[in-house]
Amino acid sequence: MKNKGLLLLLGFVLFVLGITAIIMSLVGVRWVFLGWMEWGGALVAFVLKIIMSIAGVLLIVFARTDWEQERKESSEP
Repeated sequence: MKNKGLLLLLGFVLFVLGITAIIMSLVGVRWVFLGWMEWGGALVAFVLKIIMSIAGVLLIVFARTDWEQERKESSEP
C-alpha cells in the first residue's frame, strides 16, 4: 500500500480529534472548527464525534494490515 503513512496519520488525527471533542464537550468546551456539528443538537454532535473516532480507528487498523499476508493465509488449504 503506497499511502500507508498518510492513512495512519489521518486515522490518528480523526481518532484524537473525536476523543478530545467528546471529552471537551463534557466540560462545556468545544473545538471551534468542529462547531458545525452542533447544527442538529447535542445528540447529533455526539454521534458524529463517535463516528469520527471509530473511523479513525478503522483507518489505523486497515493501514497496518498486511494484505498480502492475509491473502496468502486465506488461499492456503
